Amino acid sequence: MQKFLIATSNLGKLVQYRSQLSDLQVELVSIADLDLGSIEETGKTFEENCLLKARSYHQQSGLPCIADDGGLEIDALGGEPGVYSRRWKTGDENVTDQELIDYTIEKMKNVPEGKRSARFRMVMAFVDKEGKEYLAETTTEGYVPMEASKTHLPHMPFDSVLFIPRFNKIRSELSKEEHEQINQRVLAIKKLKPTIAQSLA
Repeated sequence: MQKFLIATSNLGKLVQYRSQLSDLQVELVSIADLDLGSIEETGKTFEENCLLKARSYHQQSGLPCIADDGGLEIDALGGEPGVYSRRWKTGDENVTDQELIDYTIEKMKNVPEGKRSARFRMVMAFVDKEGKEYLAETTTEGYVPMEASKTHLPHMPFDSVLFIPRFNKIRSELSKEEHEQINQRVLAIKKLKPTIAQSLA
């Protein structure tokens, strides 16, 4: 059975990968399992960051590696917060969820309806055993409402500031079943799965 490295130490993310790839002959391990340190994400795009992680961990471990990066992009703000996410307001991660929610609404206060388009975007990179690189991308389109949702999911501040027209709800208010339908990581894994399966041949 081929061993694959998932570029995360987050157990919840690893569970998602294992669930989606359970029918393949692969053993998925995390960077915590291999005692690998974190990598500074210095890229200016999601593509750059996930490739940076996948390449580096592949080189360190010698294993095929999958990495992802994603976040909220607001068109009226030139794609911010984008890769900066928690660093968006202060330049470091020493900021609360509520501060980021309030900061988003404040930054958008003078943007009229119809000009508030935004999306969650995720890019996933796969580096196979030979070092070949593959990318997959998924998006969930919406817009920033005039007021944030009062429903707040811990460590997911931007879910409170993206209205999803498909469900007529703000993202943080979606049911578990609705959220599963637009889970970017799951959708990206499904896009890459044929390539992953082919690499096992």
